Formats: sequence, C-alpha cells, structure tokens
Amino acid sequence: MTSKILFVGHDANGAGAQMVLLNWLKAEAGRGKKNYLLLEKGGELLPEYERYAKVWVWRKGPNKIEKIVKKIPFLKREDRADREPNRPEIASMLKDFRSEKFSLILGNTVASLSLLQQLQGMKIPFGAYVHELNFSLTMYASEKDMHFLAQKVSMVFGVSEQVNHLLIDKFNVPAERTLLLPPIIEIPKNRSDRGVQVREQLGIPADARVVLGCGLAEWRKGTDIFIRVARQVIRKMPKVHFIWLGVGDNVFSAELKAEKEHWDEGNQVHLVPQKLDSKPYFEAMDMFFLSSREDPFPLVMLEAAFNGKPLVGFKGSGGISDFLQDFPDMLVGYLEEEEARDCILKWLETDLDAQTEMTLELKNRSLEYSAERFLERWHNMGLK
Repeated sequence: MTSKILFVGHDANGAGAQMVLLNWLKAEAGRGKKNYLLLEKGGELLPEYERYAKVWVWRKGPNKIEKIVKKIPFLKREDRADREPNRPEIASMLKDFRSEKFSLILGNTVASLSLLQQLQGMKIPFGAYVHELNFSLTMYASEKDMHFLAQKVSMVFGVSEQVNHLLIDKFNVPAERTLLLPPIIEIPKNRSDRGVQVREQLGIPADARVVLGCGLAEWRKGTDIFIRVARQVIRKMPKVHFIWLGVGDNVFSAELKAEKEHWDEGNQVHLVPQKLDSKPYFEAMDMFFLSSREDPFPLVMLEAAFNGKPLVGFKGSGGISDFLQDFPDMLVGYLEEEEARDCILKWLETDLDAQTEMTLELKNRSLEYSAERFLERWHNMGLK
C-alpha cells in the first residue's frame, strides 16, 4: 500500500536521530515522494528539513524547563507538549493535517511521544521509530509516554534488536507490533581534502595520528571516558591527537574542558563544538573511538566504518556489538578503559597496508545502511 505519512520530531537539532530522519526525508524526496513533517520546535537543521518536506513547527521557542535542561544534562525531561498554550496556529495546523488525509503519524524518537498524544483526536494510526536504550528512555520519556507507546502505537520500529528486546521485556510493547528498522546514512559521492584543513585549523601536524570521538558531550556518550583514555594513550604515544566533535554549553562540557586544561599541556585533545557537516572530521581521523556507555545504533559508527578506518568500542553498550561481531579485535570489555587504551594503541601501531582488507570489509558493511537499502527494508514492510 502507499502510505501518506506525517513524520513527527521533537526538534531540529543536529543529533543522530534527527540526522537519520533528515536522511530518510532526503531519500524519499529523491524518489519523488512528497514529505510532511511536524516538529515540536525548530533547530539548526530546520532549513534542511524544509528542503525535503513541508514543515510545521508546533512551538516557537524553548520553555523555561528546556532552558534548565540545557544546563543540567541529567535533569529528566518533562511532558513538554502538554504545556503548549492553545495558540490559534495549533488549530490551523490540525485543520491542515485533517485535510491532508494522512494514513500514518510516525514519531521519530520517544521524545516525540508527548506530541503524538496531542494528535490522538485525529483518529489516525500511530507509529514510533525508537532510537533509545534504557538511560535515554528514562530521561526523555515519562511513564505516561511509555504507556502510550505500549497501548496506543500501532507499529514500533527499533533501530536495533537490543532496543526491541528492551521495549518488549521492560516496557510491555507487544512483540507482534515491534519491527527492526536500522538507521540510514548518507553515502558521500566523493572524498574531499577537507580533512587536511581540519588538521591545519586545529594545529595538528600532518604526520600525527588522530583519534576521533563524536556526539553531544554528555554522560551517555562517555565523553569523560574518551578524555581519560586519551590521556593514557598520549602517555604511551606522545604524538597522537584526539578530537571530540560535539561539546556544547552545558555543565558537562564545561567540566570536561576544565579537567583537560590541568594536564593537556601539548594541546593534543581538541574539544570542538557540534558541526552540521561532520564529514571533514571523519576524513581527518586515523581511527574512531566510540566511548559511549549506551548507544543503540550510532550513526557515527557507520560513518567511521564508511571512511574505512578502524573503530573501537565497548561490548554491551549497544549496536556496536552487533556491527562489529565479525571484528572482535575492535571490541573491549564494557567500560574497561585500560583495554580501550591498549586496543587503540594496537590499531595506531598497525601498518596501514595491513588494515586495508579489514577496513574494506567495514566499509562494505556500512553500505548496508545506505538510502537504497533503508528504503528497501521500509517498503518490504508494506509501507511506501
């Protein structure tokens, strides 16, 4: 059947789940399909979303709670959409949605569930694309949201088997309504020389080895682990540089910067703000360290693999265990920082020619998450 879908997102910030949605909309638009998107609020990706979809924004700016959450990363998310004032624009949006005769309303991440609940009066089936594991589910969704997911959402798509098992076992989502839908990455057509420019901008010598980490700096992403392991590696291999792409203006980022200043006399750990275009940083790296404590199926992991470079991560932290199941030499014990140090050193010391066969396999595996394969999976579910 052909479905007319209203996608729903909680914001347009440049994080992984939002990038997955953008890649999805872009892929559908590339096949001539018209897309529709409702955002709870905007963000830096809004102009990109508007290139590939008709976009409505439910709320125009952050409320007081969100301003606090931005500064305190562990504060639990409230039901934001429930506090939406009854603006005339909302009535106009709902009228637009009814006139479009959507066959499915699909929320991207559990953070969109509170907004989905505001649309129940439309009597249209709901779907949810879940990108979160335990910590994020607890942080970004209330008990009310998860009850709604289990009881009212017709189709639940998890980015990994681990996500689906958690939804079924802990949150009572019926197994028969739970489907696997791995994420989608945008495959660059050409490799550029912007990686060289990144090194020059950061003052990294051309012959230095570079380890990259990426994501909004927070406890779940293990940015603190990344910096501690960087310190241990640099002690053993003084010419290595580490880049973390994704520091913000939250308390966690400020603490990391302060800690780094105490020991990084050679300025070999570079804490870089989040960028909409991260590709030059992946081109600048020699390997990738996924330091996450919890990451269901990280987009950055796929991007690193596509660039044909080794990556190291923790067993049991999420999708990296599945992705690297045929590459056990890249996985270390959960949060075992000394093991991570030794594994990184091993790969940095490995001759590049000796890595070629392995990195080619990684790149080929990453192609399984291209737009073509994603849409094939989606359409095979009977949804077009």
